[in-house]
Amino acid sequence: MQKHELKARLDGQMSEWKRNLDVMQAKVDTATGDAKVTYAEQVAGLQKQYNDLSIKAAAAWDSGDEKWADVSRDLEAAWDDWSDRAMKSWTALTK
Repeated sequence: MQKHELKARLDGQMSEWKRNLDVMQAKVDTATGDAKVTYAEQVAGLQKQYNDLSIKAAAAWDSGDEKWADVSRDLEAAWDDWSDRAMKSWTALTK
């Protein structure tokens, strides 16, 4: 996949997940007791991973053409892994 195509796709998906993280944080804010602690830990972990992924993506856009194939493969794998975990938390938190 070309760099600009991957960037456009991931930028859109990351914007969507940023909104989802905000919704999940709102769920944390309204929870009480043990649920609040559990939700807060899940959302904090996802937020940290999201931030790390954002940094990785920014570095990928700056990579040279000679490294693009490896960089893009690693970035897509990291995104797929993160989005799978995020979707599981999303499902649990938005029931």
